Amino acid sequence: MKQKQWIVVRCSACRNCHGSNGNYKKCPHCGNTIGENADIVSTVSSDAELRIEVAIANTPAELRDSLREKLKSTESLVHNSDPHAFTMAKWVHQSADENGEITLQSLSSLIATKNSDISAEDLISMAETQGMLLRIDENRWTLLE
Repeated sequence: MKQKQWIVVRCSACRNCHGSNGNYKKCPHCGNTIGENADIVSTVSSDAELRIEVAIANTPAELRDSLREKLKSTESLVHNSDPHAFTMAKWVHQSADENGEITLQSLSSLIATKNSDISAEDLISMAETQGMLLRIDENRWTLLE
């Protein structure tokens, strides 16, 4: 069985890096179409490594070593292999509309049907930290790749 690979891609328009599973679409930062000839910065084998590599790629060169050490030392705090983390990520995706946008209300409604103690605000905060969501305005977010 082939191990899943993640790539860090640099947008040719805005020069920001983001993670991808290889399905090139649009840059989550500027909306520019990312083609198959995109600048691939690195390839990793886990989402935890992807989080670190995207952060490093978007950091000035003189700060990268220091940031890498700090990110690796906090990895266990951010990356949770508990199955509940996967369930919550699924809820975030399920609450998105056809445009990939999530509102506080849509997520709150979904959580209420799941009999969970987590608040929508806490779940959104975790999803933003994991790089799953980007805030559009005060009560709206968009899913990232």
